[in-house]
Amino acid sequence: MNLKKDLIQTTKIILLALVLATGVGYVFAWTGPTQGPPNGNVSAPINVGTTNQVKDAGLGVNAISVFGDGFLSGNFGIGATSTIYKLEIYGGVTKTTGGLIIETRTDDPTNPETGRMWLRTDL
Repeated sequence: MNLKKDLIQTTKIILLALVLATGVGYVFAWTGPTQGPPNGNVSAPINVGTTNQVKDAGLGVNAISVFGDGFLSGNFGIGATSTIYKLEIYGGVTKTTGGLIIETRTDDPTNPETGRMWLRTDL
């Protein structure tokens, strides 16, 4: 009877030692970053750095400013929630400084004006 208790006790001690040895091995195998972010082996956040960055999902912002060259790839919509063409503009009159007006309409204007472009939305 005593032999059975000793065998169970010895088995418990061996199993506990194996679990602890494995845990200690994992702790010492981990290597932390060599430097603080964004240096070392940690990627820079999307708003830091001077190198080109790619985000493979949507990015929402309240406003955007481009200083230097700006490039858009794919379809682009103004006032649109989804696009199927390279450029889609929804809504009323859009005017930029300098007099260029882009207008969406369902008929031709009676007196076209210089500097005004209209897009027929009913065709």
